[in-house]
Amino acid sequence: MVGACRVIRRVALCIVGAISLGGSIQIAWAQTMWDRYQPGTLSAIIKAQDSTIRAEAAGDKNLNYHFSGEQFPTRARVIYRGESRPVDSMRRDVVRRWGLAFHRDSSIANDFHREYLFQEGQESLWLPVEDTVASFFARELKSGQPVTLYVMWLGAYYHEGTIEWAFIVNEFSTKPVRQGF
Repeated sequence: MVGACRVIRRVALCIVGAISLGGSIQIAWAQTMWDRYQPGTLSAIIKAQDSTIRAEAAGDKNLNYHFSGEQFPTRARVIYRGESRPVDSMRRDVVRRWGLAFHRDSSIANDFHREYLFQEGQESLWLPVEDTVASFFARELKSGQPVTLYVMWLGAYYHEGTIEWAFIVNEFSTKPVRQGF
């Protein structure tokens, strides 16, 4: 009987330890995931990628998709304009194709149904926002309010001289961008 109690106690301690460790691992993973987003601007990404996209599509009048293995995870400080609309069909297609190309799964597009208007400097940008994230906008944001967006660049499409950029918003904070160490 004493041996059985020791075994039960050890099993209980192992379960409690595993649960505690699992929670710590999840917290560490979440911190690492968000820490990869570096302070920056969307206009800097656009500026860096613009000439590459135009060069690849030079002389081609057909629709061209451009995808990058670099997502430029960025914490960008922008102004929330309070407007939304359904995600542009071509931008949604970029999200779908990106998911298929990099994750062999296009279902990521199902997480983005609306895009919201933000302003960065003089530039107005319609950005698809993950549905679960957008569900907090009405409670936490007001039109004209500065907000820090956690944004990834998936790619763009080019057609007849115009580039449509495909960023996605995965999270937001009303606190200013915190600079790295």
